[in-house]
Amino acid sequence: MSCCPNCFYHEWLKADIREQSLEMGNCDFCGSLAVPLIDESELAGAFHNLVSMYTEADTFENGEFLAWLIDWDWQVFDDDRLPEDKRGELLESILNSDWDDDDGDPRFSATDLYMRVNDQWFHRTNRDVWQDFCSQVRRDQNVQFPFEDFMADELAVSEDAVIAGTIFHRARPGFLFDENDEREAWSGVDIAAPPLPRCKAGRANVEGQRVLYVADQEKTAVSEVRPAFGSYVSVACISLRRNARILDLTRDLPQLNPFVQDQMVWHREIRALLCALGEEMSRPLERFDDVASYIATQRLSDYIRLSNFDGIRYPSALQPAGSSVVFFDPQVGEVVESRLVKITFLDLEYEED
Repeated sequence: MSCCPNCFYHEWLKADIREQSLEMGNCDFCGSLAVPLIDESELAGAFHNLVSMYTEADTFENGEFLAWLIDWDWQVFDDDRLPEDKRGELLESILNSDWDDDDGDPRFSATDLYMRVNDQWFHRTNRDVWQDFCSQVRRDQNVQFPFEDFMADELAVSEDAVIAGTIFHRARPGFLFDENDEREAWSGVDIAAPPLPRCKAGRANVEGQRVLYVADQEKTAVSEVRPAFGSYVSVACISLRRNARILDLTRDLPQLNPFVQDQMVWHREIRALLCALGEEMSRPLERFDDVASYIATQRLSDYIRLSNFDGIRYPSALQPAGSSVVFFDPQVGEVVESRLVKITFLDLEYEED
């Protein structure tokens, strides 16, 4: 039987069918007329790669029809042109087109119930492992960092190169008075990374460890110092002295193609893990003195530094649209100018606990 591009919503599938098609005609599945056609067997390899992310459901309650699952996750079929029963029929036809009764595997049935591999009750994802570590390390700081054996290579997917001269922003509450008793913004070393005696524990450093916290946006830098209404904040521009390699936990990663990408379960887990790392880096303290909340991200930061990164970009804790960066070398940035701003408006959001 033959299918056509109109059966599918996924752009790669549509393009692949057009490229492989050697005939025009009427589609056996969606009924489109005079369209490029391809035998369903030509899509078997791509679809077997896709469904490697799924397994038969362990219970009835956990299961869904596979055609529904892949459509929910990847928008495979054109829902307007292909009714639900036809989606199952087409999927069944594709997956059984290369079936061999000698290999011992049963034929695929569109009415069987499936689930995602990483949704199985016994399957612990990398995100699960990280969240368990975050919980355990607050009680026992000797808990081993869980990703030492494999994670360094996987971090490269979120690597970003920042060139010398890039401008970041840094803020410090308050100001000083000049010789005319006028308010003046902190500048130079007074708004750079604090000296060792004043280095308090942060999300990427332990107490007494110097790092440089900056923000990509000026408003983010101001928000991160948690200013009060009517207060003054000194804001500086920080110029990068040299090129830097950072782990960017805010970036949108290239979309995966489930029809050609090998080891899809693994790639999806790594992306979910990177998302979880960014969430933990951006989590604000519930109490100002609760520095134990930073132990997990301090250990993560040590690992990233030892993996030859110069810093980490992560979502801002206090400015949802903004991003912050921590550089492990406090001398990587130079204060080029600073100015004084007054806080004239603060927005407040809250939720019931």
